[in-house]
Amino acid sequence: MNRNSIWSLLLAALPFLAVCVSVPLWDRVYPLVFGLPFNLAWLIAWIPLTSLCMAGVYRLWRRGTSGIVRDGTAQGKRDQPR
Repeated sequence: MNRNSIWSLLLAALPFLAVCVSVPLWDRVYPLVFGLPFNLAWLIAWIPLTSLCMAGVYRLWRRGTSGIVRDGTAQGKRDQPR
């Protein structure tokens, strides 16, 4: 597993952790953000943030596999027909 794959997996896990695991961290008070309860504002904010995270995952994944073509060989390294 290369370095880009590790960063891609961590970036992909970030929205899940932000929405599911972080709730006990901020569920003790009742602040308002733009007139919405913080819980609702947090969940709504993570809708576009998840898309940004997935775009980052896509870019990291493409960067890590840019030299590999579909059949698994490196570009330009195919056997030439004789």
